[in-house]
Amino acid sequence: MILFYAAEKDRIATTLEGVVAQRMPQRHLVHCRSLAQLDKRLRRPSHNVEILLLYIANAIEIRHLSAMRPLLADMKLVLVLPDRNADIIAWAHKLSPRFIAYADDGLEQAGAVMEKMLLAQKVVALRAAR
Repeated sequence: MILFYAAEKDRIATTLEGVVAQRMPQRHLVHCRSLAQLDKRLRRPSHNVEILLLYIANAIEIRHLSAMRPLLADMKLVLVLPDRNADIIAWAHKLSPRFIAYADDGLEQAGAVMEKMLLAQKVVALRAAR
């Protein structure tokens, strides 16, 4: 399952949903529309999240997410940032994402990276089953 956080359903969030649906149609996409909802979902004992896709709208949101770092520690994290603001990028790197894209560029690349992450996970699982 792919857990997708986006506080608002705007053009970028809709585009990201489309990218996931196109590249990974077999994956279930679960939405979180608030940080409280995301926090609750990640605290479940068996949250079953393969990839966490976070669309960050502003600097305040990324600072709040930084407080959730312990919950994000072992997650395959893909971030979509609003712009190339140095402060936001610095905060984003504290979360140790696997990939960072920007709202104005890179959404398709984010989809390709997530697709490769899932494929690599599948290969590891097949090797372990042997």
